[in-house]
Amino acid sequence: MKLVLALAVVLAVQELIPGTARPIVDPNKPATTSGYICPMHPNEVKAEPGTCSICGMTLVPGDPMATADYRLSVVAEPRVVKAGQPTKFRFTVTHPLTGAKVNRFADVHDRLFHLFIISRDLTLFNHEHPVFEADGSFTIEHTLPKPGHYVLFSDFMPLGGSPQLITTPLVTAGYEGDIASDAANLVPDGSWVKHADGVTIDLRIEPAKLVAGEDLDVPIRFTDEKTEQPVTNLQRYLGAFGHAMMLSEDMMEHVHAHPEEMLEGTTITGGGGPDLVFHALFPKPGHYRIWLQFQRNNHLSTVPFTVRVLRAGETAEMR
Repeated sequence: MKLVLALAVVLAVQELIPGTARPIVDPNKPATTSGYICPMHPNEVKAEPGTCSICGMTLVPGDPMATADYRLSVVAEPRVVKAGQPTKFRFTVTHPLTGAKVNRFADVHDRLFHLFIISRDLTLFNHEHPVFEADGSFTIEHTLPKPGHYVLFSDFMPLGGSPQLITTPLVTAGYEGDIASDAANLVPDGSWVKHADGVTIDLRIEPAKLVAGEDLDVPIRFTDEKTEQPVTNLQRYLGAFGHAMMLSEDMMEHVHAHPEEMLEGTTITGGGGPDLVFHALFPKPGHYRIWLQFQRNNHLSTVPFTVRVLRAGETAEMR
């Protein structure tokens, strides 16, 4: 059955995408800090302040036994979103039990709110950081470059709650296509060596090791494209020397990954490279688009990779 999306503006609060933790809520329990949670790994909980044993991030105060899906309202101005026209988006978070507006958020990867704007065909990717306003909402102005279907991924963590990733669909005005025709049809890259802004990026993991459901180390090497010398001047970007968003072809599973060397809680701002190792766990097999971001010489680069993740026991041709 064909599903037609008939939204000209962003209107509805959307459920978290599959794979996001949804702890049970006890409405009679007061909202107090009773533990410390990793924003990237919600199952990593400690009774005292500390760091995550998986990624090294500083744990954020919260109540692991009283977390739930928060509500997100997204309003566009002008309300009719048109390609090529600047649109101001306002994001307002409310508590799932009381309905009260939330105005306290954890600083995760050097930001309070991460917004990913991705086209349904996975050809367009933007990673933005809306501005926190005095009324507790977040705002950003953005211009969608072409007509079509998009998905907004809102990534944040309310203090006293749990990490949230909420998806909101959007379709530009006057667009007559449907979700089925806009769906991505990914083809894995023939080479995992890419070039961007004078840097050669080598994704150094064999295809046979990309297996769903397994904790993976994904090594990446950076070299100067002109001199062929190792790059050792990567700059801090979002609390690390690199950032990766990995999204399944159907946009239902995501992996938000960072290198094992996290910089949060330090004053380190540069000297990264030439090797970074990203930790990832792909929830299911299939094709994924990976957007790798890094900063060098005060310039942010975004490099896309397309990979195939195998089922356990499945084999793949080596590149």
